[in-house]
Amino acid sequence: MQACLAPGWSPSPPVLVTLLVCFGVILLAHWMTRQRDFPGRDSFILLHLSSLWWMACASLELSVMSAECKMFLSGMAWLGILFTPTFWAVFLWQYVNSVRTPVPRAGVLALSLMPLLVWIIALSNPWHGLFYLASSGPIDDSPGAPVRYQHGPLFYATAVYVYLLMAFCMGVVVRAAVLSQGLHRRHYLGFVLVTAAPWTANVAYVVFGWTVFGVDPTPFCFAFTLVAFAWLILGVRLFDLLPVARHLLLEALIDPVLVVDPRGRVIEANPAALKLAGLQQGWQGRTLVDWPVFGADLQRLLEQHEAEASEQMLTLTSAARYYEVRVRWIERTTRNGPVLLGRMLYIRDVTLRHLAELKLAEALALSEERLSTISSLHEQLREQALCDPLTGLYNRRYLDEFFARELARAQREKLPLALALIDLDHFKRLNDECGHLVGDDVLKAVAQHLLDNLRSTDAVFRIGGEEFLLILPGADSAEARNRLQNICSQLAQQEIATRGGHQRVTLSAGLAHWPQQGQTLDELLQAADAALYQAKRGGRNRVCCLASNAEAGHPSR
Repeated sequence: MQACLAPGWSPSPPVLVTLLVCFGVILLAHWMTRQRDFPGRDSFILLHLSSLWWMACASLELSVMSAECKMFLSGMAWLGILFTPTFWAVFLWQYVNSVRTPVPRAGVLALSLMPLLVWIIALSNPWHGLFYLASSGPIDDSPGAPVRYQHGPLFYATAVYVYLLMAFCMGVVVRAAVLSQGLHRRHYLGFVLVTAAPWTANVAYVVFGWTVFGVDPTPFCFAFTLVAFAWLILGVRLFDLLPVARHLLLEALIDPVLVVDPRGRVIEANPAALKLAGLQQGWQGRTLVDWPVFGADLQRLLEQHEAEASEQMLTLTSAARYYEVRVRWIERTTRNGPVLLGRMLYIRDVTLRHLAELKLAEALALSEERLSTISSLHEQLREQALCDPLTGLYNRRYLDEFFARELARAQREKLPLALALIDLDHFKRLNDECGHLVGDDVLKAVAQHLLDNLRSTDAVFRIGGEEFLLILPGADSAEARNRLQNICSQLAQQEIATRGGHQRVTLSAGLAHWPQQGQTLDELLQAADAALYQAKRGGRNRVCCLASNAEAGHPSR
């Protein structure tokens, strides 16, 4: 140290070159202080301050004349020599992973332990001689001659540590170049070249003894680094473009985004995710199941769909909120197939949309219920329009529709069709003697009696006060006659309970057959009416059918 206080400084062109490089590094570090959204910004500034220390010591070593002072300045340079690869590794990792949060103070102190230890060992070399051997000295007797350093075991141990940091740096940028494409890949390949240049010079110095101006050429290679970074910053603008693009695509998103590794740890989260979870720091590396608000529900949802496709759209319900979760697997293709690196979770709050869908579904259900009610009312109105309100039998309005359908089927399948016109005997006298309420009870009982004795294909209509019409599809004259006779005789034998006491009634029926006695409904009704008139004249309580020169009757008693 005292040797450096004695006069004997000699500025030279190499010194001026080194000082010019130092000035460029200062400008670049100053420019970086104005970049707000640059990943690894603080580490980048510390990196160039470290390289500035290194090159400043190298410049002073070139300018002094004393060999003892040169060796002292060489020891002083080791603080920058160790800090430069340390912060270079931190910067590359932060930049590639788009980490904008600075390294915590505890982390900076931990990273500083090794550089400070090596610095102390290098400065104390005159007492132990394990860093530079005692044989280190000027290459000749000329004033200001460069010093040839003979390296000791501690120097090589330090070199191994530095080369491990160099290998980590190269691994980070090479991996980024492999995983990226197009313009981004060229960008990271530029990082590879910039990273490799100073370390190639350092290997050449340590292994082969190459020097520049008699000193380690590594700090001078930072002149190339300065030019390369200036080109990337001012020319291609990728240092500006990529961080801003990532900021816009990830951090400026209003929806939460999480990146989870295969072990279920959250390694990346945008501000929206941190705000939703109520976290500020200490979240990186936290397991997803411990993530506040929705972490446990999200982990359970992912486990349920673990084996599904690499891109999924899931629905999550948590804390009375509804989320739409898009899961994108992050994979790397290898010779043995894809390897899962992690998953990106894009979480979108769809509570308002979900509530709107629920309201819409509720409105649709209400509309369907109202439509069903309207349809039911419409059907009831239709039935009321087609049915007799007293007996529940079809009325005259439905007769034309039913007969047309059965007639078409009879014509198509060549089947017989019978039609019977029924009238209650002495019904007017019953109404006059017992009252209309008793008459109504009789009509309902007769209607039920007719329904109980019909097949499912038959139909009975009330077409007048006490007149009924039966249509018997597929029944020939003999079958129709027998069935009507049974209905007539059974009715005559039973008593009908009414509000005025038990009553006995009989009926008369006239049969007509298609196509023998008519082709249309009107023709068949005329034939049946004529047969009914014949039954009335024949004494009532009987079934008659007009036939060729014959009429038939069946007395009930």
